[in-house]
Amino acid sequence: MNTRLIPDLNKINPKFEGYKLSPFNKGLHRTDLIQENIYVHKDATDHRMGFRDLQARIRHSHLIYGFPLDHTRGSAFCIDQDFNLFMIVYNKITKQTKFHSITELIKPLPVPAFTEPSDIVPIDPQLPSVIALSTELVLASNGVGDIELIGLEEKDGAMLGTSLASVCYLGTGKEGITPVPCVLLTARQVKDKIIMVVFSHTATKKTEFNIATLEMNIPTPETERLSDGSFVLMLKTLHIQQGAEVPVYCAITPSGKRCILGSETKYVKEGYEEVGDENKMQVDDPYKWNQDGSDITIVFELPSETPKSSINCKFLVDHLSLLVKSGDELLVSYPYRKLWSTIRPDECLWTFESGLLTLFITKMDENTRWPQLFDHDDGVLENLSQDALSEIKSKLERLTASEGAMTSTSQPAQHPASTDMDEEIDESGQPIIFTVYDTEGTIVDEFHSGTYNWICKSYDKTKRLPSICLQMDVDGLVFSFTETVDHRIEIKHEATFDAFAFVQASKRDGRFTLHDPNLNFTSIIESSRNAYIYFHHDDKRKIEVQTLIDLTQGNDVDVIGAQLLLDDTLMVLTETQVIVIELIE
Repeated sequence: MNTRLIPDLNKINPKFEGYKLSPFNKGLHRTDLIQENIYVHKDATDHRMGFRDLQARIRHSHLIYGFPLDHTRGSAFCIDQDFNLFMIVYNKITKQTKFHSITELIKPLPVPAFTEPSDIVPIDPQLPSVIALSTELVLASNGVGDIELIGLEEKDGAMLGTSLASVCYLGTGKEGITPVPCVLLTARQVKDKIIMVVFSHTATKKTEFNIATLEMNIPTPETERLSDGSFVLMLKTLHIQQGAEVPVYCAITPSGKRCILGSETKYVKEGYEEVGDENKMQVDDPYKWNQDGSDITIVFELPSETPKSSINCKFLVDHLSLLVKSGDELLVSYPYRKLWSTIRPDECLWTFESGLLTLFITKMDENTRWPQLFDHDDGVLENLSQDALSEIKSKLERLTASEGAMTSTSQPAQHPASTDMDEEIDESGQPIIFTVYDTEGTIVDEFHSGTYNWICKSYDKTKRLPSICLQMDVDGLVFSFTETVDHRIEIKHEATFDAFAFVQASKRDGRFTLHDPNLNFTSIIESSRNAYIYFHHDDKRKIEVQTLIDLTQGNDVDVIGAQLLLDDTLMVLTETQVIVIELIE
């Protein structure tokens, strides 16, 4: 794995001084949902949720991007409490917001009260979700595993819709329920097929997710029909990745040949570790580890003739990067693995003697006992005996007393930026791993953000791959992804949002942080009050303009969605209103 997110120094503005606040006094239009008898679907789950579950639901936008109908009309979608799908159309000329009832989704059936499913069966419904494929096709999920393909058409100024077909998401077949509750993450129409990515819970007690890439044919006149006229379609599972979180970035390339997942932790292919009890390989743990107070000791066994120069070990505040290569053979491969909790990089070091590579890590919180070494549990239990631990520590004392710790620089190994890193546990961003998969789930490319923490992705924009914004010092660097003719992913530093990382870190209530795909502005939308807009130009000016909009006007309502309808038209959804913001600088 490598870091391919390389900044272009010509796009950095070292002379930037700050933002000038400008009042927002025009281009704002509000429409009450109550007048339209629309009560947007909200999470009614009353069970306790883990952190990763809650994180995914907070990121979820109840306002879904719709394709522009023409150069003056933009559209979006929402689902109400009765699972009715609505299309919201805003006209820049008339300044009107209209609501069109498209169709009623398949309503979830309640779990019978007399059933007692196992506590690992993922029966809790997910949030309903929608992905617009084009101006004529929409994909929708009701949250309990039913996925519908909906056709759209405009007739006499009204938007009409009908359900063309429905399929059930079957998961891995191990969940103990059919269909499996899921959420649509992204989807793309590729010729006569639809490629989509959904997430669902695994059948385990711990919080873990299946990220499934699926394929479905678009119906044709020759496709078999049911008695009600709907088409009979099959949902094909291309591959399923398992991990401890829902990806913060998910995209399908225009060819449909590649899927990009971005997350704090890595994923493993479903079924990779367990193909069946009779075929399961029994292997020794790749390492042994133990903890004592604030100290963690990790031991890897290597061939004694392994040169120290082949050991590449770096400690970050919440990640470990360890690669050991002998000739063409990779002996140890932990290229960028998130740890279970935070550590002190400047107090960590490693030694190598008599075939034992030993890592000494210092926890940030000495009172917290780690249940596992990495954020994604790899099944390696704490098993280093106290006798072995004492022997290792005595060797370390002799080594450090005589010649210092055996690192490639004869100094404690650490990331060069670790002394400048904020070591607070609640720091705003996290490094992100981007993994590129082919249609069979094979990893064809992988790169990480390195010391650049995640800030946000761009608003959805037609069929373009979303760009990403990462923190470098106080700035936000925007990188674009493009697919080449041979399906490689090219990465380019497109622009720098001056001091955006700094202002973003100060907004503790920011729920929807997104940037304009055309690079004209960034936005931070709070969960209960304001929207902050920061404008951007490419001329490296010293002062940029910012503005803010009071969304809720002091009312006790939540902001639950945001989308960019047209290049200069932003729509925000609250529990009671649709707010259209025309971004006139």
